[in-house]
Amino acid sequence: MKTRRPTRIALATLALLATSSPVLAGNAGPVVRTASGEIEGRRDDAVESFRGVPFAAPPVGALRWRAPQPLARWQGVRKAQEYGPDCMQWGLDEPPSAAYVRPVSEDCLTLNLWRPAGAKPSAKLPVMVWIYGGAFSMGSASWPVYEGANLAREGVIVVGVNYRLARFGWFSHPALSAEDADGMLGNYGLMDQMAGLRWVQANIAAFGGDPGNVTVFGESAGAFSVNALMASPLARGLFAKAISQSGGGQKGFGRRLDTYMPEAEQTGLEWTRSLGIGDGDLAAMRALPAATVLGPKNPLVLGGIVIDGRIVPQPVDEAFLKGEVAHVPYMVGANSWEDSLLKYIPGAEKAVIPAMGERAGKLMEIYRKGGTVPEAEAMQHLWGDAFMTAPARYLARRSAAGGAPTYLYHVSYVPVAARGRIYGTRHSAEISLAMHNEVSGAQFEEGAADTPMAQAMSGYWLRFAKASDPNGGGAPVWPRYDVAGDALMEFANQGPVVRAGFGRKAFDMIDAAYFERAKLAAPKP
Repeated sequence: MKTRRPTRIALATLALLATSSPVLAGNAGPVVRTASGEIEGRRDDAVESFRGVPFAAPPVGALRWRAPQPLARWQGVRKAQEYGPDCMQWGLDEPPSAAYVRPVSEDCLTLNLWRPAGAKPSAKLPVMVWIYGGAFSMGSASWPVYEGANLAREGVIVVGVNYRLARFGWFSHPALSAEDADGMLGNYGLMDQMAGLRWVQANIAAFGGDPGNVTVFGESAGAFSVNALMASPLARGLFAKAISQSGGGQKGFGRRLDTYMPEAEQTGLEWTRSLGIGDGDLAAMRALPAATVLGPKNPLVLGGIVIDGRIVPQPVDEAFLKGEVAHVPYMVGANSWEDSLLKYIPGAEKAVIPAMGERAGKLMEIYRKGGTVPEAEAMQHLWGDAFMTAPARYLARRSAAGGAPTYLYHVSYVPVAARGRIYGTRHSAEISLAMHNEVSGAQFEEGAADTPMAQAMSGYWLRFAKASDPNGGGAPVWPRYDVAGDALMEFANQGPVVRAGFGRKAFDMIDAAYFERAKLAAPKP
């Protein structure tokens, strides 16, 4: 089956089909007419939500390992009041709450939307599209911490998009490459994200949103996806600005975040051969039970971006280095305790010393702070900075060099209830603050005592989404990033504070090791 990208005319036609309906279904929630049919949401106080809204055909049967296909129209009003199933994934060791039990299915290409109650098509509200993280192998748009109601109360529309995970979302095989003459291969999860963004372009005006003012934002694998979308020519025009929260951004060490197509194809071929499937037997591959495709839980068998030459033409870090990315307003940053990830990949920090080469000794001196920090702890913190924090500065520098308004941040805020017990801001702990879910959707120790920081952080995120600039509202001024000033906004225990030259000595060495390791010429200041 040959897949085709929708043209601008096709998107415009879909947008005309999508309109608000003044009619409510009985005494239930609001009804909106999308390009595929009418959906009925629900109203909770000042926010209306539409949940489990399909944005592409179910990727099952013959559509497994294909680009997302157009959604069939339906008759009547479709209920959109409950989340759809999560995409196929392993059970969570640490679910976001004790009550969080979600069904999983290959039929999972749905999105969730929150808007201010009563928003009219003429409102042209800013839109924020969330891409969740989870190492490309877990997560969903239904997590409590990702609920968009609190942001929507502040005058934006929030959309969370499900995308395929693990082998369902990131898989290559020579037989698949031979089948698809259009070359839409490997990055099925990324294609799902783009399909969700195309749905937004075609339908969001009916909900009162502005398709010309869409911010795509994500964390961890979701942030790396945001950066990949910026580097993908096929995603141009689908969003107007981007936020990358703890997404890495340099060729690292240990497990890679992206893979070239030949290597990915070989990995896929070895897997199907291990199951006794003939090299060209796509029917047998697509007939495999979902549990077999998912396989046993193994942190070494995860998904990831495939450098396929078309959807992702080159490594994301190189695209930023060359300036071959979408030049849109960009916010990027990381947290002070990114090495909290080592809980899930113990021992990974041992790769940081050889990766730093001749600079390892000097870096360890910095991180040991005159011998006051144990060597093992210093190595872990160096790993966290080399994996997430220094790459955030690298991406900010490359974005700013291309002329895009760029804002760099660092989160060191520790929830009040956890102070004195934990090292710093855990990986992903900023989400509940930026999305103002520190009480209802907190992932870690956040609670009511942390509301002032949630108001501060979410305020910057909201202003950026509304006007491409996080400043305003009497908040401390967040300077636009440039190499000379090298200033970022730190979200610290005492509140937002500007820091110039944050981590510069260590990060310069980490950058130099990166360019050496990647065999790339470092850009001139």
